[in-house]
Amino acid sequence: MAGMDALLRGMGPNMDYFGTLRKAQRASCFGVQACSKQDWNLGTALKIRTHKELCPNNKRHMARLDETQAILTQFPWGRLETDGTFNDSVARGRFDVLGGSDYGFWSHRGGPIPHDNMGELAKLVENDAYAKVLKPFFAKFDHLEGKDLLKEDHLSDVDGWKLETRLIPYRQFPSASKRPQIESPAALLTSFPLSAYWLITHCLQLTRASAGRPEKRVPLHLHAIGAEVELNYLPLFSELALLLPYHNIKLVLFGQSVEKLLAIAKKSHRHSLAGKSSLSTPVFAYEAPKECGSGRIEIFLHAGSSVWGPEMLSAANEYGGRPEGVIAFNAGLGSYQAWIPVIQSIHRAAMPFAVTEYTEHSCEVQ
Repeated sequence: MAGMDALLRGMGPNMDYFGTLRKAQRASCFGVQACSKQDWNLGTALKIRTHKELCPNNKRHMARLDETQAILTQFPWGRLETDGTFNDSVARGRFDVLGGSDYGFWSHRGGPIPHDNMGELAKLVENDAYAKVLKPFFAKFDHLEGKDLLKEDHLSDVDGWKLETRLIPYRQFPSASKRPQIESPAALLTSFPLSAYWLITHCLQLTRASAGRPEKRVPLHLHAIGAEVELNYLPLFSELALLLPYHNIKLVLFGQSVEKLLAIAKKSHRHSLAGKSSLSTPVFAYEAPKECGSGRIEIFLHAGSSVWGPEMLSAANEYGGRPEGVIAFNAGLGSYQAWIPVIQSIHRAAMPFAVTEYTEHSCEVQ
C-alpha cells in the first residue's frame, strides 16, 4: 500500500528518481532527453530490473498523479513546484520546523545520509565519485532517532509540535471547535498513524472502528518493524486510540534505530523513558477521553534484535502472545535485501503483513 506518508513525503526526490513530472510527461516514467542510454539500461538498487523493463509499470503508476496531487493541494501548504513535484522540506521550512535534532516531533536525520541503515544503496554510494567527496562531511549529520526518549518525560504537544496554538492537534482537546485549522502542517506527520489505521482496518482487516464496546474491549497486538523516524513522535500514535474506541492496542517497535537507542539509554540514561522501558513497561502509553471511547495504546521497544525474524513470534509471548499482524512504514522493500528473509518468515508463519512505501514499484519488484 502506498500510504498517505508516501504521498506527502515521496512526491519529491523519490518521484524524480524516474524523471521530472512535467505536464507533458505525466503518464511517462521519464522523457527521452532526460534519460541517457546508461540510465535506461541501469538496473534498480538490487539489480532486479532495468528502467526499460520498469517503464510500463511506472507509466501505470504515474497515471494516478492527478488524483495524488488533488489530495495534496487541498492543504494551503501543498504547493506544487513547476515540474509537478511537492517539496516536503519547503513546506516544513514555511512553518520553521525544518531541521535535524532538537526539533520536537519534526526531528529527523538530514543531509546526505537519510537513514541509519541505507541497505544496498550504501554499496552504490561507496562507488560514487560524488559521494566520496561528501564522505568527510557525513559525520556532521549524525542524528539519534528518538533522542527525546532519553528524557524523563515526553514532550508536551506544544514542545513537540512547535507550532502556533491554532495549528496544533492537541491530544487532550477541550472541544471540537479547538481542532487545528486546515493550514496546519500536522498532516505531514499524522499521516503515519493515519496510515497505520488504514493498514490495520482496510488492508489487513484486523478490526474496525465499531468492533469494540464498553463491556467488551478488543485487544490488538501489532509488530512494527524497521522503526526509525517514528521514534521521534511516538505521542502521535495516540491517534490510533482515538480512531479505535474500546480497543487495547499493543504496538511493539523493532529495528536498528530502536536497538541503538536502547543501548544508549540502558548505559547512560537509565532513568529516561527509554531507559525505564521493558517487556512490561511501555515507553509510551495513552488513553483516549471517555467521550471518545477510552481507546488505549501502549508502545514497547524491542531490545533483543534489530531484525525481525521467525524467532520474534516465540519472543512475542513476552509481550502477551502472538501479534495479530506486522506492519512497516516506508519500508523500501526494493532497496534492502534484508527484507527478503523477513518476508519469507512472515509468509511461512501465515502472519498478516502490510507496509506503506515510497514508490509502488518497490512493492512490485520485491
